[in-house]
Amino acid sequence: MKNPIACCEVLQIENRESGYGQMGMSIGVDCEDVSRFDKIVNNKNLLKKIFTKKEIDYCMGRANPSQHFAVRFAGKEAVIKAINTAKRKVSINHIEILNNDAGSPVVNLLDGDPGLYDVKLSLSHSKETAIAFVVVIR
Repeated sequence: MKNPIACCEVLQIENRESGYGQMGMSIGVDCEDVSRFDKIVNNKNLLKKIFTKKEIDYCMGRANPSQHFAVRFAGKEAVIKAINTAKRKVSINHIEILNNDAGSPVVNLLDGDPGLYDVKLSLSHSKETAIAFVVVIR
């Protein structure tokens, strides 16, 4: 880790031996200002470039869509920070964040081998701020 105090720093733990060969773990975090998404809510073309139809439908069905778009965007950015390495790149529109039946956020990687990563995600937001924290195990 270059700078342990820097906001949105990514910690990578590599070369951990397991019974199945080499395993790695990385984390990512991102925070967003909800007000940035107030205007984006009405820009359907931009929404389609960043979010899937399921994500758009979910967020637009909520009382304050900006909060939900902001927290999902933060989640996508945190996933990118945790996964993107010299060997692997994932783009924002290939990450989908939905909720399971219990209401917990679930990450779907829409390209590559979906079983390659075990992604754990925590999302939270207030009226002003959205934050996401991700742990990725390879």
